[in-house]
Amino acid sequence: MNNESLNDFSAAAPRDDAQGELHLMDYVAVVLQRWPVALGIFALVAVLTVLFTWTRTPRYTATSRLLVEPRGINLTAMQDVYDQGGGRIAVNDMMQTQIQLLTSPRVMENVLQSGVLADEPSFMESKNPVQKLQKKIKAQPAKAGYVLDVSVEDENPALAAKLVNAVVEAYLARNRERRMDVSDDGIVGMKKKADELRDRLDAESAVLQAFMESNRMVSFEDAQNIVVDRLKGLNKNLMAAEPVRMQAEARYRTAQAILEEGVAVETIPGVQESPRINSIKSELSRLELQYSDIRDRFGKEHQQFKSLTAQIDALRQQMAMESANIVAALKGKYEQALNEENMLREELAKQEEEVLRFNQLLSRYTLLKQNRDSLQETYNAIIKRIDELDATQLSGNGDNVSVESWAEVPQTPSWPSKKKMLLLGLFFGVLLAVGFCFFLDYMDTTIKNENDVRTYIGQSILGGVPSAEDEAGDAAGGIDLYAVSNPRSNFAESFRTIRTALAFTATDTAIRALAVSSVFPSEGKSLAAINLAIAYANVGKKTLLVDTDMRKPRLQHVFQPASKAGIADLLSAENTQEPADLIAPTPVENLHYLPAGTIPPNPVELLDSARFDALLAKLRQSFDMIIFDAPPSLNMADALILGKRTDGLILVARAFSTNKFAARQVAQRMAAARVRVLGVLLNNVDAPSEGYYSYYSSYRYYRYYQYGEQTQQKKTGLFSKILHPGGSSRKSGKGKGHSGHSRHSA
Repeated sequence: MNNESLNDFSAAAPRDDAQGELHLMDYVAVVLQRWPVALGIFALVAVLTVLFTWTRTPRYTATSRLLVEPRGINLTAMQDVYDQGGGRIAVNDMMQTQIQLLTSPRVMENVLQSGVLADEPSFMESKNPVQKLQKKIKAQPAKAGYVLDVSVEDENPALAAKLVNAVVEAYLARNRERRMDVSDDGIVGMKKKADELRDRLDAESAVLQAFMESNRMVSFEDAQNIVVDRLKGLNKNLMAAEPVRMQAEARYRTAQAILEEGVAVETIPGVQESPRINSIKSELSRLELQYSDIRDRFGKEHQQFKSLTAQIDALRQQMAMESANIVAALKGKYEQALNEENMLREELAKQEEEVLRFNQLLSRYTLLKQNRDSLQETYNAIIKRIDELDATQLSGNGDNVSVESWAEVPQTPSWPSKKKMLLLGLFFGVLLAVGFCFFLDYMDTTIKNENDVRTYIGQSILGGVPSAEDEAGDAAGGIDLYAVSNPRSNFAESFRTIRTALAFTATDTAIRALAVSSVFPSEGKSLAAINLAIAYANVGKKTLLVDTDMRKPRLQHVFQPASKAGIADLLSAENTQEPADLIAPTPVENLHYLPAGTIPPNPVELLDSARFDALLAKLRQSFDMIIFDAPPSLNMADALILGKRTDGLILVARAFSTNKFAARQVAQRMAAARVRVLGVLLNNVDAPSEGYYSYYSSYRYYRYYQYGEQTQQKKTGLFSKILHPGGSSRKSGKGKGHSGHSRHSA
């Protein structure tokens, strides 16, 4: 294929950050792939759990139950039988207080002095026996109510019961002692304090009363309300008076301006609305109409004309007088509104001064009242408490803690609970086994499935090939030609599937020449090339298999050609042979083989030459399909050159062996070189492999080609076996088959 056609088939770049959509079965597969490790961890945890449970010394728990009342039962008040506490928060606080009192150093010291632990040297010889005893006592309130459980766990059941009862007795004694102290000495002190407060309260009350009398106030609160309400009323009246004054002033100023300018009085605001003015204007209009008619008919000297003129003058005088009266009325309204507003302002200023004075009195009054009220509250509280204590003594008030059940010697151990421990062990065994499998999967840097292929190589999978070693076993002819002797096997069928997938990848032109390469050696690329060629030959295509791994050829061990010459010799400058002279038939019908020939010092230069292009063109004329077995691609350019000169390249990846980061580097190099990658053939898909290849190990190539593959296989590390435990256990019984697999999957 020429370089122009590569523009249509450039390799897809791998995705750096893309992640395929995961299915639940993907997570299940992570565990199934490492089921021996998971099973081993689960069995180990189960065994350790059993050993731990059955080797522990049993411990016994003795418990005493107490009823803690909010207060002692009053023998003279039946109400206490029904009302014995507050809300849930108050109950919790009270119970926590009782727990602190029960484990207090005072109670613990009384227990130690009682001699119940005299025969226990671990307590008596301890540096801090009180603290040690506090840690041993467990007090737990019930979820509801006033029940408190006191328990002790010990290997000696009799000691546990005896110790619990001793703690309860010491707690009851201390509680009774504390109650009696308050009832006797406490009352005397509170009565003395009450007398002091009463004297101070009388003095403060006298000061407050004198203050109110001096300011003539019966009730300071009522006086404050009156002053404030009057101030609000004056503000409200002033706000209402201002618009009235402004409106009256505006009308008066307008009328005054009209009179000063000599404009007709009829234009004065208020004149036009006057009924009297309107009546005069109507009469004047009627007479003015007659005026013109009589003047024209009789003349100005006529008696009727003179009478009409006198009437018109009289009406005009009346209108002027009426307008003057209206203006005077507007002025009066304005002056009245102005006077009312000024009076309100004066009263408001006086009331504001009164409010300020009253506020000063209020501050003094508040301070005096607060002092009096504070003393009153304290005094009332002390008097109430004294009355309660007096009533308690008179009514025979009992203890507020009673024992509902004393501790008995336990007969069955409380720890360890074998059933519970086993269930926890099984649960954590499963959890640890699954977690370790996912940890190994996270640490595993190999390609395992199609999702990894798409993510790191950026290509789709043409097909998955099962383990040829597992299917062939010790079959005659080895695994390379196993598909010939067993055409119905899964192994053979997988290559037929790949052949079909390749047919669908063709676009305008059919694929007639392709290269097969891998990332590292020993990943099955030669095995794939052989069996893919067999698959094409089986459908009647005249197929040529060319061994272009001129560094470490392997196909010659499979087909054993008669001549040692091959493609390297055909590409040399001194060559005089024809391809037909070196191409040998194989036991497979329609399949022909061209060996690598003499190993040259410069295989890359031979492939990247015009002689190779001419040879490929000649081979295309003679064969329907040409398959090149190319060297690995990570650190060598042979596969890139073959991929550019053929119709495409198939990249072989070995499941649980090919390093995903190395595969990504190869895919990026192919994308940069515009090599058409037809797809990925995932080899050994049915089980993990034990091989582990470093992404950076270019030294391994040197060792592979200098000293052979077997030397490098010995360098498989312990870390690889941890990452792929299935591969190691799987191959351990194969012996000879394992070495055969390594040889045939170069």
